[in-house]
Amino acid sequence: MSTPCAGSLLAPRALRTPLWRAAASAPMRVSFAGGGSDLPGVARQDGGRVVGAAIDLRIRVVVEPFDRGWVRMELAPRGRGREQPGGGSEAAEASVPRVLTRRRGDPPRDELAFRLIEATLAATGVGDGVALRVEAETSPGAGLGGSASAAVAALFALRASVGEAASPEELSREAVAIERERLGNACGAQDQVFAAFGGLLDLAFDARGCSGVRPLAIGSPGLVPALSAGLLLVDTAVRRVSGEVLDRVDAGAACEAKGELVAAAGDVARGFEIGSLALVLSGMRRGAAAKVRLSEAASAIAVSMKQRLDGIGVEVLRMCGAGGGGHILVWAPPERHARLLDALGPCVVRRPSLGAPGVRLEPA
Repeated sequence: MSTPCAGSLLAPRALRTPLWRAAASAPMRVSFAGGGSDLPGVARQDGGRVVGAAIDLRIRVVVEPFDRGWVRMELAPRGRGREQPGGGSEAAEASVPRVLTRRRGDPPRDELAFRLIEATLAATGVGDGVALRVEAETSPGAGLGGSASAAVAALFALRASVGEAASPEELSREAVAIERERLGNACGAQDQVFAAFGGLLDLAFDARGCSGVRPLAIGSPGLVPALSAGLLLVDTAVRRVSGEVLDRVDAGAACEAKGELVAAAGDVARGFEIGSLALVLSGMRRGAAAKVRLSEAASAIAVSMKQRLDGIGVEVLRMCGAGGGGHILVWAPPERHARLLDALGPCVVRRPSLGAPGVRLEPA
């Protein structure tokens, strides 16, 4: 399956009003290996590859008719993260919704929290008499592809509200174009594909974006449950803008690390194919080491945590997403989790389920 993820998709559209209420949700993701090789400047040279999974943390977007001549936008938390024993409060996440209401003809607000919503409204033309609410379990900057999930879910819900359908290919392509062209973010193209397609995926990239989407071949029915049982997502409580982190990555270092990132993704894919958890974990460790070489500064929190957890039996530890904050992915055998959670102290730790379905309509 091929789905180029960039292009001229953002021509101006006539303003439209929702015909009815529509709700959609899209999953976030974790990358096992290859993240960073999907960046345009890196993938341009011999292509990139990312292997990962959509997870059961979802962004929900609700679109409904509103007073004509007005636009209402809301960012609403969906409750606390699912904590493991020993986890503390998620203080970094807001507990009160943020609401912005403007007249239809007013220029879009440039507040960072609402820019993505404004961009999806403009891309679909659904920008008159509309209310759009984004509901999330994590705050922005969590390193799990939340902005891409919000864009994909918003595009799907906005289209549904005016009676239009869209394929996963179209949604992922439009979401990448929104972030790169409208918002000017130096983002890759993996997050949008995981949000749109869901599942466990092996993705290929070139200069245009995602050039191939392939479900992972899984050689043993017990492999995914075993991998999932050992996975933890540790919230650093540090939030950042991924584009700003990526802007600080040295282009030369990125290209030098690309070969190892792609090779690590190949190791993980091969491990899934032959049903070898050991090879999957080995590929993940190889990818984690390559991410540190890609940017030591972006991986500094993970390096510090790895030193702190030394001796507990953690087998994989790496920053999620662009790094610099957000979540850290940890894998350890389940019998070591109790000691691990004690050592982590008061932070939120999530246990994700792998292979969540892609974007879908929800009960309105």
